[in-house]
Amino acid sequence: MIKVSCRWIDRAVESALFAIFLAFTIVGGLQVFNRFVLGLPLSWSEEFQKFGHIWMVFLAIPVAYRRGAHLGMDALLRLLPVAAQRGIGFAIELMWLALAASIGWFTLAIMQVARMQDSPGLGLRMDHVYAGMVVGSVYLGIVALRRIAAHLRWIEPDAPASEGGA
Repeated sequence: MIKVSCRWIDRAVESALFAIFLAFTIVGGLQVFNRFVLGLPLSWSEEFQKFGHIWMVFLAIPVAYRRGAHLGMDALLRLLPVAAQRGIGFAIELMWLALAASIGWFTLAIMQVARMQDSPGLGLRMDHVYAGMVVGSVYLGIVALRRIAAHLRWIEPDAPASEGGA
């Protein structure tokens, strides 16, 4: 078995999530202050937070998947023999990979149209906003491939998040 470390990718994505959340907090606080203290609401803050949510959600999905934090219905699965559990588990990993590829592929198509549009509040090209979905799907694909490789015992699996692993 090969030990593959993608810890730097994992940490970079988690750091980006922290930065986005911090920016939300600062902009949200600034908006409240401007609206209720100064009486001058910001025209761009709501749009900033909407677009940031796209990035945050599509980066957080693979982080939760990597950590095993998505909800699962496994009561019936646990009643099956171990070989069937492994087969179904492998099929689920393949579906995650297919989901990543689908999100990335279709978002790239949407971005072709969106690059001609600017957002009204921030003046950003809309394809830059949707790029978060592509970045998230690429990271989701990386996580899925790592989990598939670990499932096939080609590489060592990531340590669970509670043990300080990747």
